[in-house]
Amino acid sequence: MNRSASVDDERTIATTGWRDRVTPSTLWPRLQLWLTGREHSTIGFSVLRVLFGVAMLIVLVPSYADRHYLWGAGAWWVDPEANRRGWWEPLRMLFPKDNAVVFDLSFHVLLALAILFVVGFQTRWVTPVLLVFWVGLSTNSTLLGNGGDTLMRIVLFFVVFADLSRHFSVDAWMRRRRGIRPSRLSGRMPTWVPPWLAIWAHNTALILCVFQILLVYVVSSVLKFQGEEWLDGTAIYYALSIEQFHVLPALSQLAWQSAPVVALATWAALWVQMLFPVLILWKPTRYAAVFVITGMHLSIAILLGLWPFSLAMIALDLLLVRDGSWNRRGSRLGSVRRGLLSPAT
Repeated sequence: MNRSASVDDERTIATTGWRDRVTPSTLWPRLQLWLTGREHSTIGFSVLRVLFGVAMLIVLVPSYADRHYLWGAGAWWVDPEANRRGWWEPLRMLFPKDNAVVFDLSFHVLLALAILFVVGFQTRWVTPVLLVFWVGLSTNSTLLGNGGDTLMRIVLFFVVFADLSRHFSVDAWMRRRRGIRPSRLSGRMPTWVPPWLAIWAHNTALILCVFQILLVYVVSSVLKFQGEEWLDGTAIYYALSIEQFHVLPALSQLAWQSAPVVALATWAALWVQMLFPVLILWKPTRYAAVFVITGMHLSIAILLGLWPFSLAMIALDLLLVRDGSWNRRGSRLGSVRRGLLSPAT
């Protein structure tokens, strides 16, 4: 693309109104500018990195003592199902069930990678290695997941090409100390890679992640419409009454005591998921939908104990919040905090 033409298109788009700039002649330049002009949702991706890493640790740390029974030599009974899934054999070699030493070594490497991922240290290199090890462990026991692990594997592949360490990371702290500007995607790409290509890869990963979350919600809502419990408003009652999922029994029992509240929550979950692709097209409804659906996932995590699944879904939902909105919210909170801490006059 000619540089002067690109600048002229950008100025035209910036100085005209919304109705004027959405025309056939400006649509393609606008799309090009969105894809290659700058990175989008960098704060959202940084939040996703932290939540995904925490979700992995929630799976790995409590299971540490039972790791051999869940994924190692004691999990031979899962092999027929795992083999039926057609996993690539080299991935299964990372966590061999017939070699406890190699299995333990790989398990501890995965733990270390998850911790490095959370704190954002050398994220450019840690992310693809973490993806390989996480998939390798998942191949050993295909019956332990709850949907969140599948989603995490898919999204981890997408975000290998995204900038995950722009915020809330050791990488960002080290760059600030060195005086390095985050203009080249936080140093993710070598110097010979064109800047526009790195930005395009990041924004393409964003598109794929948003598509994935929309696919989950649409398919989930279509399946819900086939169940009478969702249509008559009782589905959440039955979910909360399953004793095996009771993390806080008293809270679960309190949650389904009110029939109107249960019905309202059931229908809200159904219709917000179904209409989510439409609601995200307009900023006020997008943020309202993200707020409602984030509350739904937090409720699932607290009441049913499905923390890895819920954190993965929340992380993807928050990608729809723009960096400008995060910054404005942070500025307001900072102003309130300064006002509370300032001495009285």
